[in-house]
This record gives sequence, C-alpha cells and structure tokens, in this order.
Amino acid sequence: MKPSLLRRCLAGIGILLLALPAFGATRPASSALPQPLASLVAAGKLKVVSQFATEVPGLTGYIISNAHGSQVVYGEHGYLFVGHVISPKGVDLTDGYRDRYGPKPDYAAIVRQLDSGGHLISEGRSTAPLLYVFADPNCIFCYHFYRMAEPLVASGRLQLRWVMVAFLQSTSAAKAAAILAARNPLSALHMDEDRFDTAHEAGGIAPARAPDKTVQDVLKAHLSAMDTLGAMGTPTLLYRDGHGHWSVQVGLPTKAWLMRYAGGNGKHEPARPVG
Repeated sequence: MKPSLLRRCLAGIGILLLALPAFGATRPASSALPQPLASLVAAGKLKVVSQFATEVPGLTGYIISNAHGSQVVYGEHGYLFVGHVISPKGVDLTDGYRDRYGPKPDYAAIVRQLDSGGHLISEGRSTAPLLYVFADPNCIFCYHFYRMAEPLVASGRLQLRWVMVAFLQSTSAAKAAAILAARNPLSALHMDEDRFDTAHEAGGIAPARAPDKTVQDVLKAHLSAMDTLGAMGTPTLLYRDGHGHWSVQVGLPTKAWLMRYAGGNGKHEPARPVG
C-alpha cells in the first residue's frame, strides 16, 4: 500500500475518539495482525515496524513502511482502518502517533537530495531565512501560504525553495509540469497563484499538453521525498528549528509563525497549522 494511496484515503476519513492513556510500541507477531495487513506483509509489499495501543479501547495502531516511507494504520476485530484519528477536542492523534512511534526521516539528507535534483523554484534574498515548500498547483492552502509569504520574500526577509508535487486533482500533474518546463518557472508559479480560482480550488496556469518525461520523473521524485517525510498534504514545510536542525511541518502555518520565522534567522519552534 503506497503512501500516495494512503494520502488519498486519509483525505476523506476521520474518526472521533475519546482520549485515554496510550502504551508503548512493540514489534507485533504476524499472527496478531488484521488479515488485510497480514496479507500485505506476507506478499512482501510492506513491513510492520511496530504496533501500539491507542487512546481508543480495542483499537490498535501500526506503523507500516515500504520503500516510499512509513504511515500509521489501525486494526480492530480483524479489520484494517486507514484514516486520521481525531479526538473530540479536534486533536489529530495520528500525527502524534507518527511522531512518537514512527521512524525519524533524515531531514538533512532530504534537503541535500532536493538541492541536488536541480528542479526547485527559488526566490528571495539568498541570506534570508530559508523554507522548502512542497506545493501542489491546485492546493488552496498553498495559495494562502503564497499570499502570506510573498510580502516577506519581496522585502528580503524570507527565502523560499518551492518543491512542486502533483496529487490533488487530475490536472495537478500537467499544471506542475507546465510550471517546471516554463522558460521562467518562478514567473509560471506566480501566474498559477496570482490567477488561482479559490471558488473551484484550481491553479491559474494552463496544463501542459504533453508533459516531458524528465519533468514527470522530477514530480515523482518530489512526491517520494514528501512521502519519506511522512507528509500527507500540502503545503509541507522544511524549516530549521530553534536548534538549527531541519524539521518538518505539514499544513498552513499561522501568519504570526511565519513572521517570527522570517525575523528569527530561520530558526523557530514547530509551526501550528491552521488548515
């Protein structure tokens, strides 16, 4: 089960649950796994890194992984559940489980991989605090991030490296390809955002008619990097935390956080998404 498939499933499934104490993670016996999960493990399509008790009585969590990254799924009475577990207070428990029990990606290695790929869209003063932004051309939250960030970029307070991905809509890949293949990719990205149709959540650039295979491979590599980060949506930000280490945040940050990051030499506490 690929992370890209899980991403689509997670977008539409939520479970309202009570908050009870969770226990530590263990490595499960294959006989104890839900049958659908056990079948995928037996077929060599993925492995189960660990299992853990959730805050919901009877619901067991599993960290699963394959060559593309790791994800959290759940099992109960032999059934396999794919989705985010949301508490009655609106807390995304799945993100907490992933942070607590999942393998930690090498963020610095992913940054080096992205830089070496040669298809990032850079803007801003080179000495300004730096953010890597994974963005889908049809992502309305990416559009809102763009609107927040551009004044900071224009004033020399923030540097961005856009990492184009494509998974939200049927036109996403062709629009992302049009941006990357343009003579001036930054201008094409700005066109997509400046003409963004918020009513239909659609980027404003015309889709490429015949995307080049090289560009398609770039988009696949970017999505693979995003999967490795454990990210399930856009925008996903790579930023430096208060200790100068690379960290990741999925979702639209608040304007206050972005302002503080731009004014704090590119080092800050984790962002709190608002969308």
